[in-house]
Amino acid sequence: MGNREQQGSCPRVIWDGSELDWVPPRNGRLYLRGVGWKYLAEWPFDEAHRRLIESYRPSKRYRLGLFIPCAYGKPYSQSYIHYLMRKAIRDYVKSGVLHEIILTNAGVVPRELDEHWPYTAYDWNPLKETPEIKECYKNVLKQRIIDYLAKNKDYYDTFAAYLRWDSDSWAALSEASEELGLEIPNLAARNVPRVELEEASLGLSYIEDPDLLLVTPTSLTRLADWLRTRLG
Repeated sequence: MGNREQQGSCPRVIWDGSELDWVPPRNGRLYLRGVGWKYLAEWPFDEAHRRLIESYRPSKRYRLGLFIPCAYGKPYSQSYIHYLMRKAIRDYVKSGVLHEIILTNAGVVPRELDEHWPYTAYDWNPLKETPEIKECYKNVLKQRIIDYLAKNKDYYDTFAAYLRWDSDSWAALSEASEELGLEIPNLAARNVPRVELEEASLGLSYIEDPDLLLVTPTSLTRLADWLRTRLG
């Protein structure tokens, strides 16, 4: 029996997800796997950033804008690292005082765009980065952060970061904040016990995902304590 006969009364399409296309996907929602300028500053991420600056505004004023890293799992909110980070900040997110702002090779991604294409369909492998591309990453992300803050800083009382101290994302944010005259503290721990890293990596290689440092008890406790002190 052919496909047409098997289809019977089953509708061919009842939902195609098009309302979750942050930019038009042209000939299909490509999965963008690679490292280099093409996967950093060309279509669709350059177009996505232009639309972000031209069309996006936070839905309200927040007491805190928290810059956090991306994750291999997509959407980010379903990843292991984001799941554990969000447990530490969930009360502030639910009460509407904290806004999550994700930093990635794709640019600046407010949490509201977590499930939008192309942010759900790419894999930038940090293990393939060269010194040259790391510098490009930092410079491109720095400018995108500056663009975002220049448009939207008045929607936030203050900012903080929860990023690895040795990450290119923190380097980009640090330079951007200095240029804008903003003080953005980094709430991540600089060092954590080795046993915590081994537990966070589930017995696998910590080297493959250094951001696991951010979901160790030491680092998460530091984050939670700072939020409790500043946000109540």
